[in-house]
Amino acid sequence: MELKPLENPIVIHPHLLQRFLKQGKNYANLLALYSFYLYHAQQQKTNQPLATDEFTRKGMNWASDRVKKTKKLLKEMGLIEVVQKRKYYYIHLLFIYTKKKLGEILGNCNIFPKPSIKEEVKPSEVKKETKTKSKSSISVMPNVLKKWLEHCDKKGIKYQKSNLTYWEKKLSKRVVLDQQEAVYKAISRGWKDFYLVPKKDSKYHKFLGQSLMMEKDCDTLLNIGFANNHYIYHFKNIKFTTTANPYDLFKRHGYDRGDNKAPIISTVQQKLMSFVQRF
Repeated sequence: MELKPLENPIVIHPHLLQRFLKQGKNYANLLALYSFYLYHAQQQKTNQPLATDEFTRKGMNWASDRVKKTKKLLKEMGLIEVVQKRKYYYIHLLFIYTKKKLGEILGNCNIFPKPSIKEEVKPSEVKKETKTKSKSSISVMPNVLKKWLEHCDKKGIKYQKSNLTYWEKKLSKRVVLDQQEAVYKAISRGWKDFYLVPKKDSKYHKFLGQSLMMEKDCDTLLNIGFANNHYIYHFKNIKFTTTANPYDLFKRHGYDRGDNKAPIISTVQQKLMSFVQRF
């Protein structure tokens, strides 16, 4: 018997599973009810499915108190909210976004660009791109160094090849936003050299290594730049531009993938097995 691939599988982010695990004995109930709401959100093609307590009680085969208690916990965790429309109550899943809402959050940027039909990718080009990705994303932004050299020429500041190497090395250790701030500040004040604040005092360096939990997982920030009134975010698996500044974006959607907060697979499997056995 050949199994057909699943269509629209329900996926729960590991970061969210970790939050459920911290609830101890309520873990199974939270996972079950949240999955129930996700399923009906998919069926109704909305992030605000109609799911009354009575409907949920019958669908889950639970007692009313169990439904209300678990729903209250999900609300306290900031994962859902109850929205009343006329006489019906809808469940708003706060981290399931419509395309319109996602555009508002990211400044109407095209986070998932569609491949051009006219463009043909050659095998040699694919190999070259793969090698480039393995290198560190932090590099000297050409426009930044170009602006600085133009400033030196305009002000009659003499420099040699050793100066150029020094500047490149100094800039390459910092995110593009730090590079831009240091150089543009030096230019505006007519300095003969630019100065970078220590990494511990940088406004942007602290965001490196963090991830975003959105409709598409943005894994590990590598660099941040700024151009045309938009911030440029470069992650391991994706690159996009938006008007949202790092503080607002990471405050709302950020988490640190490197602090070992993701749930241990064996622990999750044990919890899931106990959950399946209960039902």
